[in-house]
Amino acid sequence: MKKITKLIIFVMLVIPSIAESSVAGYWKSVDEQTNETSAYWKLEVIDDNLFGYLVNYPGMESGHVCTSCKGKLKEFFEKPIKGTAWINLSQNDKGVWRDGYIINSSPDVGKKYKAEIWLENGNLKMRGYVGFIYRTQTWLRVDKEEAENVIMND
Repeated sequence: MKKITKLIIFVMLVIPSIAESSVAGYWKSVDEQTNETSAYWKLEVIDDNLFGYLVNYPGMESGHVCTSCKGKLKEFFEKPIKGTAWINLSQNDKGVWRDGYIINSSPDVGKKYKAEIWLENGNLKMRGYVGFIYRTQTWLRVDKEEAENVIMND
């Protein structure tokens, strides 16, 4: 009986830490220059690919579409901001997701960047590249309720 009790306690302690080690879940992106929350994201792994969806951002309205996605991004033109995969990474190499992109669908930007995502000290690191120059943001894990219900002002 003691072995079963120890096993149950072990499982209760280990399973949550394993779940927390995945990049899947809800995250808030934080601008490293202003320390302001810039958006809420949902990341999910489907068939060994990592997809990221915008859940909430300042001034979000349900009918928002990408109007800045033109030229090389024309496949995303007028796609709904919510529900479209703006992050698509296909290679997980020792916990670092790469080989894909993140799209900045902001009305004044509309650009595609090479990207990498990994966990570091319980937070998510999202790095976007333009050539060999990069910018890294730290994203913080949140729950679904916060991501979907927070009121974000412009």
